[in-house]
Amino acid sequence: MVSAQELLHSHREVLLDWLSVNPTPLLRWLADAGVLTSEQYRAVLERSPTNKVANVLEQVCASEQSSRAFLQVLRQVQGYYCTQLQEWINQHCTETPPEPLPNPPGGKKKTKSLLSKLFPKGKSQEFTLPQKDEVASMKPRQNLKSASMKVPLNAHKNTLLRQTERLMSYSEGEGQDSSSHAHIDIRYTELFVTEDDEEGLHVQHEYFTFASRRSPIYPHQTCRLIQPRDLLSPESQTGCPPKRVKVKGIAGIGKSVAMQRLLYEWALGKNLQKFSCVFDLRFRELSLIDGPISLHELLASRFLYLQDILPELFKQAESLLFILDGLDEFRHRLDWDSKDKVLTVESKIPVSDLLVALLRGNLLPECSVILTTRPSIDAPKRFFRRCCVVLGFQEKHVEEYTMKFYKDPLVAKKVFSYIARHDNLFALSFIPLYCYIICSALAEFFATDYKSDEESLDLNPPRTVSEVYYCYLYTTIKHHALKDKAETNSRPQILALVKEQLMNLGRMAYENLLKNRILFDREDLEKFGLDPRGIRSTFLSQILVSVKEEKVEMFAFFHLTIQEYLAALFCVVSFSSYTEILTGLDYWCFGELRPPTESPPLTLNPLPAGDDLERPRVENLQMFTRFFSGLVRARLARLLEGMAVNSLGGDDGGLPSQLGDWFQSQFRSRNLPNQMTLNLLHCLMELHLQETTSRAAPEIRKLNLFKMKLSVVDCAAVHYVLQFSKHLLKELNLGYSNIGNKGFSRLGPILHRCESLYIRYNCLGTDAAILESAVLKSEDCQVKKLFMCGNKLGPEGARVLWEALEHNNTVEEVYLDITGITESGTENLVQCLSKNTALKSLTVVGNELGDVGWERLRQLGRVRPDLRIIGHFVDDLGLLEAYLGWVEEMRTDHDQMESVKNADALQSVLKGLWFSEGTGENAVKAKELETKILQLLKNSELSALRAK
Repeated sequence: MVSAQELLHSHREVLLDWLSVNPTPLLRWLADAGVLTSEQYRAVLERSPTNKVANVLEQVCASEQSSRAFLQVLRQVQGYYCTQLQEWINQHCTETPPEPLPNPPGGKKKTKSLLSKLFPKGKSQEFTLPQKDEVASMKPRQNLKSASMKVPLNAHKNTLLRQTERLMSYSEGEGQDSSSHAHIDIRYTELFVTEDDEEGLHVQHEYFTFASRRSPIYPHQTCRLIQPRDLLSPESQTGCPPKRVKVKGIAGIGKSVAMQRLLYEWALGKNLQKFSCVFDLRFRELSLIDGPISLHELLASRFLYLQDILPELFKQAESLLFILDGLDEFRHRLDWDSKDKVLTVESKIPVSDLLVALLRGNLLPECSVILTTRPSIDAPKRFFRRCCVVLGFQEKHVEEYTMKFYKDPLVAKKVFSYIARHDNLFALSFIPLYCYIICSALAEFFATDYKSDEESLDLNPPRTVSEVYYCYLYTTIKHHALKDKAETNSRPQILALVKEQLMNLGRMAYENLLKNRILFDREDLEKFGLDPRGIRSTFLSQILVSVKEEKVEMFAFFHLTIQEYLAALFCVVSFSSYTEILTGLDYWCFGELRPPTESPPLTLNPLPAGDDLERPRVENLQMFTRFFSGLVRARLARLLEGMAVNSLGGDDGGLPSQLGDWFQSQFRSRNLPNQMTLNLLHCLMELHLQETTSRAAPEIRKLNLFKMKLSVVDCAAVHYVLQFSKHLLKELNLGYSNIGNKGFSRLGPILHRCESLYIRYNCLGTDAAILESAVLKSEDCQVKKLFMCGNKLGPEGARVLWEALEHNNTVEEVYLDITGITESGTENLVQCLSKNTALKSLTVVGNELGDVGWERLRQLGRVRPDLRIIGHFVDDLGLLEAYLGWVEEMRTDHDQMESVKNADALQSVLKGLWFSEGTGENAVKAKELETKILQLLKNSELSALRAK
């Protein structure tokens, strides 16, 4: 009998022809079967189709064992290929029954690898294949057995594989000379997805809402981590898989790529194999449908190769999965409260009604549906059995993504090291799309052939968000606009070459940003001087993406932040005076028009009289204002030469002071909401002009960012601005901001100037206590009140704080409620605080000090009779009333409840109440507090169950 090696050698050319058409299924199954190592698999993926197959054939033909394994896998994936290949397999790969394996002790068969099954020790080297049931566990599951259905379903899978196997590189295109990997099996990195139990809508820019969910992630939430492939896994309560799943997340967080991965894995036969067919529908395309349509017509028009079998598929609805991607891009309103109707797959109704019926289960109730959307779009939770939120990458995934992004591992290491050293970039990199933009922007700076600033971007590697986007846009232009213009190599020449297109694109981006529009038709492009026919041949093809629906074509920026950045670029280049810049900031930050101005800056059409920008839209412009600030700095630094006239109607040296006066006025005269305050701090950091910030910072005498959920980059912005003020900061309130040790350390250099420092419930640990102790030891320390309640400082943290207070002569009040202090944390308490003469009040309720610890506290009271010590809740009526108010706040504030859960604070308070006795009104208040906490815990548990 012919050996497997001989068979493959003799039929190499014809196998190349058959398999090169679609090598993806074969390669992946060979890798999963262990025939190819992970290194071999990654190496072959970036080759051309023919070279992929040729390379694999060369590797497997090296031994009889790997040749036989190759043929077994080929039999498994033959449905993806032409009938000639299937006939060849039936002719040459005959099956013989395998000898039964002896049972090991205990009666269970020993699990064997595919290679060991195909090539058992001691057997002859004649080529045969085992029966199908030996490797049945590896086969794609087929719910529909009809041979007439397999052909169109396999065509559907092959189409999906071609559409999903690569991740687009917008800055470089798809060329083989790309410096980054684009195959989904190389670059795809797992996302952090958690159960979503948030209620209500947020009106601020979605990036900042996102930051409030994950900067950093609470430790008690990480147990809810799930993988995208498990979105339809059985529910813990019922044991049944959910039929309707909602996945939400901000733009660029990875929702669509996660869906792309699911489709890819299903088409390969690896995941979701209980579904015979998966339909992927994108709301961008669905938006273009006018007039009534039936589900049958909709699917038949999109999946032409499935037309003939759709009626049969509908009969087995339980084996169908619909992925509806991007509800936020749907231009029609969905009526979730409409009356139920009896519908069939032939019922012709508006596409919006059809989608609601599918999601609510009025149409094909047995099918499964996954919906993706952004947080700002309402899709009622009551219609979904599982609701999840995508929180992007975890820290380890940022490094993994960076290492996968580049073909050169040395470049990858340099880039990740740079990202990790810069808080601004690292905080953004948790969002996959930003991580992609950052990696693209940094590629040239760390390439092995990088020579000098003059020969590249004339810049140092970017540090701020605006600089990252500048480098990204410039890289895109260089790769796509200059292919045939080698003589054009200076930055001003390059920018001058594309100025007209960029300005037209920027005007369209800006005017539609003010209107919250993200989709544009051909007439929109022509109105702004853009030729739709020429987009594919210019760099615009990497900024605008086409959205097609039969004869209708729409366009959109590939990401919302690209639209925001180009809009800001248009404004910065267009302004010719200080007044225009300041008028613009008034309008974008506060929705105000300065008389006699009647229309928004740089817009073609005036607003109706008295119609200022609405508040939610102002808040949605916060990222735009940061980009604008960074680009103003770029213009002053002459980085926009070739596009902008450098002069702004006078000496450019006067603009920083003018801007400083503007920011100074906002901090002095406005009662700014917390989010607006934070945005102005970020604008100052993006401007990065010392003269501007030095004028503005001294006006900040109190900074209240209570419950803002600050990221490390937010803390960096606070530090950047406040470092330019030498004045005492009367109050810095960062309570419930979840800054963590890293965020706290970023604020370290300014903490000594805070008279009242509120850092309650911030996920701080011992490291934060060590940092604060250094602040208290500083000769320049001006802290009088220190609130560190609800942080897990622990006994070591307490000891270093007592030591710092020993010689401190400014701190008068210290609040360390529920900070994890134990008996060992009081070892140096008496020794240190007995020497302190400034401290007037010490609160340590909610800590388990032990008998020795309580005795030390009493001893301190005897040594320092002037020091008010509150060790039990019942000791102080004001404290009890404050905690009653605290419990009331948590009833209505989900975020505050999350912070408190993380610190186990409610349980700590209960323990403190149970182990202390009071009298009179204090005892009554203590009992009231206990009752309300128990009720709150009960309600919280019920809410968690309902969410599940």
